[in-house]
Amino acid sequence: MVGFQGIEVGALYDRPALARMWGYESFHALSRGVFTPRDQNIVVLFVTREKQESQTQYQDHVVHDILFWEGETRHGTDERISNQKDEIHVFYRDRHHSDFIYKGRVILESFKRYADRPSKFVFRFIDRPIQEPEMLADIEHEYGLSQTEKEAIVKARLGQGRYRQESITLWSTCSVTGFTKTDVLVASHIKPWKLSDNRERVSPYNSLLLVPTIDKLFDRGYIAFERSGRIVLSDRIDFEDWSRVCVEPDCRLRFIPEQTIPYLDYHREYVFDLVAG
Repeated sequence: MVGFQGIEVGALYDRPALARMWGYESFHALSRGVFTPRDQNIVVLFVTREKQESQTQYQDHVVHDILFWEGETRHGTDERISNQKDEIHVFYRDRHHSDFIYKGRVILESFKRYADRPSKFVFRFIDRPIQEPEMLADIEHEYGLSQTEKEAIVKARLGQGRYRQESITLWSTCSVTGFTKTDVLVASHIKPWKLSDNRERVSPYNSLLLVPTIDKLFDRGYIAFERSGRIVLSDRIDFEDWSRVCVEPDCRLRFIPEQTIPYLDYHREYVFDLVAG
């Protein structure tokens, strides 16, 4: 019987240890990324962000309290997970051949079903929020970074320091509206900080300078931008609400640096219309 008494959120586990706890003779019973115990309304996801090259390269990752996850190539569990009748538990690790962190239970926020590629699911962790100080752990293991560089990277996560100043230099005013009071504007990462490498984390080309309302809508995936600069609006928001916040279908980025295009592409593919508010 698979149970979670004694399994602590935030603690490390490997498959052999879990197999022993759950009464399986071999950890191979847990070898797949989706484990569905027989006769139980439980789904267990084993999620690895950086996978071995020989494995299918699903784009799975965690940003704050959100898990972005791609379903199985053959869509075998898509319907079960999208029906939301099961309790879903997540074990997560950044890199293969390391222990998993038990992240607790998740609830399904949204999903996009595809026939020709893995479906995309967005889950929210409900047992504890992912704490902001974890961003420090993301860079502590990286050698060759001076303390000054580490501080610059952390400040970039908060939209501060050199990253913010270079974003202001690049955009001058709001990237969409042209609003000029920079003390109000937010320097926002296009490709999420958690998923960027250290170069991308401090690059002004991975930034938009936005008024707070548009920044929040962009960060939550309700809006995106095409390579042409044209805004894309999620149908999760009513047309009347778009008008209420003065966001219209003809809004667009004032200009687009060539180096910014790959970041916009990433946001449209892996953030836009997947994060629920």
